Amino acid sequence: MTKLWDEWKNYASDESHWTGVTERGLLKAECLENYVLRLWFEEDLDVAIYDLDWKPLLVDETLGPALLPLRKPERFQFVKGDYALIWPNPETGEYDELAIDIVPECVRFFPERYGTLIKSAQITVAV
Repeated sequence: MTKLWDEWKNYASDESHWTGVTERGLLKAECLENYVLRLWFEEDLDVAIYDLDWKPLLVDETLGPALLPLRKPERFQFVKGDYALIWPNPETGEYDELAIDIVPECVRFFPERYGTLIKSAQITVAV
């Protein structure tokens, strides 16, 4: 792993980011093109939507073996958001030992820093 993944690792190792925090999951993921994903994140009463190009994270950096299959565009495009970011087993479509997933905390980290905000959560308070 290199720069961007190291940034995540350093952030994740700081317990102050996680103490008393309820993580909101990923509701939906859609592959727009190549390595660009549109990601819908759960918010209190709404949703935040980001676009993120994962190419710098998956192709331009040195990866561990678990994420290497995602360098193939045909594998990358079969993504889904179900609390985490998930690439099911390409043979069966199942979430099994050949599936790849990334935890919601990590998935949110990258779009908030490097993605494009498409829609922010709007919370309306009734008076």
